[in-house]
Amino acid sequence: MKSPAKSTTAVPTVSIIIPVYNQVGYLVSCIRSIHQSISTTTYEIVVVDDQSSVESSNEIDRIERIRLIRNYSNLGFLRSCNRGALNAQGKYLYFLNSDTEITDHSLDELVGVFERFPEAGLVGSKLVYPDGTLQECGGIVWQDGSAWNYGRNDDPNKPEYNYTKEVDYVSGAAILIRKNDFLDIGLFDSRYTPAYYEDTDLAFKVREAGMQTF
Repeated sequence: MKSPAKSTTAVPTVSIIIPVYNQVGYLVSCIRSIHQSISTTTYEIVVVDDQSSVESSNEIDRIERIRLIRNYSNLGFLRSCNRGALNAQGKYLYFLNSDTEITDHSLDELVGVFERFPEAGLVGSKLVYPDGTLQECGGIVWQDGSAWNYGRNDDPNKPEYNYTKEVDYVSGAAILIRKNDFLDIGLFDSRYTPAYYEDTDLAFKVREAGMQTF
């Protein structure tokens, strides 16, 4: 019999960090997908409320099986992620956008990359749009510093998008990293506040530290 992903009150394997600013409907769908997904990986969900409206904050208060952190000023995506990381209990940090939904065994597969590839330092998720087209399967950084999402708008079922591979960077919408490594690297660099390119910068710092991004 299939069982849902396992939440735990003990020390979890993964801390899922979800920053949110209003848009509670997306958040509820995201959390529902986590709890309903099939997995064996233990986790906690850390929601960082970035000073949402009173109405949204009241709705967030009613969500069960999460750890809630409230910002007393609007810190933006990057600093909210960092604050969530500093309060996380898991061995791994999984930064997840509130407008995403995970699928069965997502957490198992992400953690499994670290187990199969000793050089792994950062692992990203294949992201698929609601219409079934591919958003990205890893990122490419060109010599001039510009970047592009590998496979954008293509068919996510093509073979080239269905194996584990090394990439230049992965989208911060859904990335897994060891907590100790994230702290050692110095978290997301605040120079990129409120957001954008902090995920690329993190991947290059992971590489600088002698690890790889998958």
